[in-house]
Amino acid sequence: MFFHPSRIKVIMGGEGSGKSLMAALYATCKSVYDSLFIDKGLYWIVGADFEDARKEFDYILEFQEKLQNVRVVSAPTHLDQQCMLETKTGAKFITISAYDATKLGRDEPDGIVGAEISRWFEEAFLRCEGRLARKYPRSWGFFSGSPQTALGWFPDLWRATKGAEFGRRGIASFSTPTWVNLSKYPNGIDDPAILALREGSSDSRFMARYGGEPIPPQAVVFSEFRVEKHVKRTEHTMGVPVYLAIDPGTKVYSVLFVQLLLNGDVAILDEIYGQRLTHRQIIEAVRNNVLWPFVGGGTIDVAARAQVMGMPIPIEEWYRDTGIVLSSQKWPLEDSIERVRVALSTNPGTGRPRLSVDGRCRGIISEMGGGASPVDDGGPWLYVEHRDGLGPPEARNNHSCMALAYLLAGPYGFGSMPGYWGAGKGSSSASYLKQDKFDKDVSVSYGRRMW
Repeated sequence: MFFHPSRIKVIMGGEGSGKSLMAALYATCKSVYDSLFIDKGLYWIVGADFEDARKEFDYILEFQEKLQNVRVVSAPTHLDQQCMLETKTGAKFITISAYDATKLGRDEPDGIVGAEISRWFEEAFLRCEGRLARKYPRSWGFFSGSPQTALGWFPDLWRATKGAEFGRRGIASFSTPTWVNLSKYPNGIDDPAILALREGSSDSRFMARYGGEPIPPQAVVFSEFRVEKHVKRTEHTMGVPVYLAIDPGTKVYSVLFVQLLLNGDVAILDEIYGQRLTHRQIIEAVRNNVLWPFVGGGTIDVAARAQVMGMPIPIEEWYRDTGIVLSSQKWPLEDSIERVRVALSTNPGTGRPRLSVDGRCRGIISEMGGGASPVDDGGPWLYVEHRDGLGPPEARNNHSCMALAYLLAGPYGFGSMPGYWGAGKGSSSASYLKQDKFDKDVSVSYGRRMW
């Protein structure tokens, strides 16, 4: 892998496989070699944030110290701050945050180390590739990450460029399983620790987490979801209500802004995916959203009717703070999942998927297996895996998915009845109080034509 002639190397590694150490060693060797030809090499260490880039930076600093090649170093004790290292041979290493990919368009690095790129958006990788093109063909890149899911741009790139052959982009991908780290697992794949991990995992989960290979996502609840098909820039359609789909979870508070179009399509325009945010903060974010003036109703998890530990009842708080009376109804789990599956299917009238999700909606994209989660301990919504097959869906990482299911199963989606406007049968209330914003007749005909 180190001596492969590709300019850009993409490594998919298992947990604890030594990806960070390999990246730092590669960057150290390349910078020393580059110093034979250039006076002042510039090297980026890019992470989803500064903390993600810190481990690779610390390894590089350690290697340069052993070479007695450190001239100046700035390594703040706070991991969320930028670091910088200048060597006696003229190389400069600097950590970069890819949180805002548009800010990756400055300077022209000679090499880039990409840390845990499974947490990046594709735009960040493309920006890095573009910066390296400025010094083609001498520039290089070493990008590594662990597969959080088998779907999304990172696994797609890895599969497309896997092996020794590489095309005009100069990218080659490799896999580094956990057991190649012989310092921790001296017996390799037969090490007792590895055998114990295999015994406690299904084959697909084991290979994805430790084998460094994204196995097709049989366990993902919405395995029909594809980034290339369902994720696109969505536009607000004037004259059609925007509905709020809400799941006020304790771990993640999810709010989707959704339009149900006359041709049967479903457009998710925006998302609030708040971790450790209060109800007041969520309401403020909703009211400050540019789509708020067009909101015409919504649905919320049935649990929002209950009072927990003396806390205010969420559905009543929404009415008090927004004037909207949300629909709230209990649906069987499998029925709810089926509603979303229909939305993921192809609309026979257009030949395109019914559901389109704006790329900003990172929460629901990650829950459907299309990318990294924007919150800690997030990820795809999975079925429980047993060695002999799949069990029921796990009760986690389903916040936005269930919010969407409530909406599609409720009075605005599959629950709509001809001539009926408001909350569906069995729901807690009439659906919204802003009916003067839209023509009722249009909305009723819309409900008849939804699917």
